[in-house]
Amino acid sequence: MTSHSNAEQEAPTTGLPTTDSEFDVEEDAHSDVHEEEMKKWVSTSYECGSKKPMKEPLIAPWGLPISDADVEKLKVGFKSRSMDDQWDMLIEDPDENGNISLHILRSWLQEECYILHIVPKPSNDDGGSAKIQSITWEGNKAGSQCDAEQAKKEAVILSRGHLHCEFETLPHYPSSVFWDPRLLGPPRRPSGTHGGVVLCQGYFPVP
Repeated sequence: MTSHSNAEQEAPTTGLPTTDSEFDVEEDAHSDVHEEEMKKWVSTSYECGSKKPMKEPLIAPWGLPISDADVEKLKVGFKSRSMDDQWDMLIEDPDENGNISLHILRSWLQEECYILHIVPKPSNDDGGSAKIQSITWEGNKAGSQCDAEQAKKEAVILSRGHLHCEFETLPHYPSSVFWDPRLLGPPRRPSGTHGGVVLCQGYFPVP
């Protein structure tokens, strides 16, 4: 009787103790996930379809020559580290022609406000420079129209302030120019084109 009781007590358990190596694997997995999250959080790469689209996207030509140094600064982009930064400046991957786009967003809302479409320097080395070929911007700011010149000035102010771009061919714009209601027209209902500005594809005017 006693031997039977001892056999029951000495029966091996089915569960295996967790080894140090298993703890290490689990910790490494958590570390990898955390590292990937951190990389994504600080990344200045733009992911198509991941941000709120513009309510009234407008596009206008620009043709602004920019220096090689400014191109490199624009390619770096900017990612906000706190709510105080207010803006993200994210770079979309180049297309087959090497053209890139800089997306400027309100950081806490993740809403697109401006997109700078940049074409590279000609490869034939004829002395040409890269250019901001055109700009897309949010035309509806709290019910008021933002025109092309105002959008360009605001994008330049942000690029100078966050990326330290020079834009040597442009004058200095004081911060007071940014979002100045006096420079904006009255609310409107867009259709087709307005003042030579073409509505971006995919935008459907209110009937």
